[in-house]
Amino acid sequence: MSSLTRMLSILDLFSSTAMSMTAESIAEGMGFTRTTCYRYVKELTEAGLLNNANGLYSLGARIINLDRKMRESDPLLQAGIPELQKLVRSTGGEGLISTMYDEQIINIHHEDGAERLNLGFSRGQVMPLMKGASSKVIIATMSRARLKRLFDRHLLAGDPALTDDWPTLWRYCQQIIQQGYWVSHEELHAGHVGISAPIPSGENGEATSSVTLVFTREHYALFNESALGGAISAAARQVGQKAFPAAPPPSKN
Repeated sequence: MSSLTRMLSILDLFSSTAMSMTAESIAEGMGFTRTTCYRYVKELTEAGLLNNANGLYSLGARIINLDRKMRESDPLLQAGIPELQKLVRSTGGEGLISTMYDEQIINIHHEDGAERLNLGFSRGQVMPLMKGASSKVIIATMSRARLKRLFDRHLLAGDPALTDDWPTLWRYCQQIIQQGYWVSHEELHAGHVGISAPIPSGENGEATSSVTLVFTREHYALFNESALGGAISAAARQVGQKAFPAAPPPSKN
């Protein structure tokens, strides 16, 4: 792990139950020496990523500014939000765009549906790696080698429905790819159903993001599953074509 990665990992310590802390507690939580920790928090504070109030550190205001810039400039959001809004208007479901980074699935946009389910799927919410359709359709598109590495580390801890052997997981993911979308019944919240499709991001077929609709069980029963899955898959393809256009061929000059 590089020094920059180690320094930025300090930001992951903060949460709703740990809103501020001293440099000493940061050092203890991260396993850093005090000298190293003081240097890191000083640099993070000078960069605006931490705020220092009389020796108590909290997340800095620059993070808010960076979030706004991302909302305004992220190609995935620019392409995905209009398509998601169309799906939400036509179905009444609650909409999500999720993406993967550093072996985590995180929601980057949430669109309220007609029922306003209030399930806690807001922007910034980290989702389980292998529970819920949003995550599964992303994981399923991984190359065999990459998925095996993820499996060896921690994947199956998220889904007790899967056995602890690699072939079972691989077959499971192939089913998801073959269908083109996936449905999860009450995996994250009782009485609710999620249906997702991967957003294609490259020629190799891997996806790093997904589009999801969430319904109450009764609302979901009103739809033809195949037609709904087809509509979400078509929207996801549209998003992928706009957000991740094919790179131009290299110049012959």
